[in-house]
Amino acid sequence: MIRKLVHVLMICCTIVPILFAACAPSTTVAPIDPAAYQLRDIDDACHEFPVGEDYEWWYMDASFDNGYSLVTSWQIIHAKVKGTLTPIRLIQFAIYDPQGKKTTRLPFFKEDNCNASKTSCDVTMGNNHLKGAYPKYDIEFLEGNAGCKLSFENLTQGFRNPPDGVTYFSREPERYMGWAIAQPKAKVTGKLILDGNEIPVSGTGYHDHNWGNTMLIDIYNFWHWGRIMSKDYTFVYSVGESSKITGSKPVSVLVTFKGHDLVDLTDKLYSDASDMVLDKVTGVNYPKILPLRVESPNVKGTITNKVKELVENDPLPGMDAGAGNGYLRFLSDCDIKLDIRGEKVEAQSTLIHEFIHF
Repeated sequence: MIRKLVHVLMICCTIVPILFAACAPSTTVAPIDPAAYQLRDIDDACHEFPVGEDYEWWYMDASFDNGYSLVTSWQIIHAKVKGTLTPIRLIQFAIYDPQGKKTTRLPFFKEDNCNASKTSCDVTMGNNHLKGAYPKYDIEFLEGNAGCKLSFENLTQGFRNPPDGVTYFSREPERYMGWAIAQPKAKVTGKLILDGNEIPVSGTGYHDHNWGNTMLIDIYNFWHWGRIMSKDYTFVYSVGESSKITGSKPVSVLVTFKGHDLVDLTDKLYSDASDMVLDKVTGVNYPKILPLRVESPNVKGTITNKVKELVENDPLPGMDAGAGNGYLRFLSDCDIKLDIRGEKVEAQSTLIHEFIHF
């Protein structure tokens, strides 16, 4: 039961919450003030919750110049298991080698063997440690013969919607979700540990943080999520649809950085999915071509993803294979054609992006 619940959270925690489109500023041609959206140390700290179900995770990933990549999520959960509120502490950790072979670890920890600061990002689980503040975060993890020792150094500012990155879905009952992107783009250096061997690595990465008392799977029908890193720009996007109980409405967000600074935040992002393909494992129809139209006054144009490879396809926990509910991850070519505050931006990139359908 606990592992099924954890798997749901593991799926959700790899996806930027598109609910924050509701917090996007009203569209304007005036320059955005990056300082108004800058992350504070406390935004990336452990949050206080009333007694009840809640969850919180710190997510990091990185792609390295030698073809390796890494994904990890450090999770603090209070969930009802057979009617009893149960504390769950775990670390999800995965290394992909250049051939795509995946090595995973999923250690659980006792509550009294974990600690998380309420003033900054400083999380300890067993002998594993994640700690940092702008502009540098360090992570050390080892479980058996797999782990890492890495430093993440900001290449962009941190981001959260003012004043505290929290969106409320309702007040009675109170349902909310928080999201902070501590590192939209980071330089990553250090080492991976695989089969007991140390592998020096350098590359680029990402770190964000989520917390709340409302499961994403309860409020969305589907969403696409991804981020794109070009030479001068970094983009984080998501497009999808809310669940029936939240209105079955289209929801989207695009966060744009130029160099270090935030330059635009908009919900004027629309998807025109085409060339639909059935994934027989999950029963989900997914687009091999995902054109995204941006119609913000500050950013206009298209971002087009063309799937090269389906790299993960998992049915959702509790669902039968082929039932039409699943989590899919893709490797795609991306074609960017945008006008960003009068600057013509045309670039090609490769990205990992995700699609979840409930």
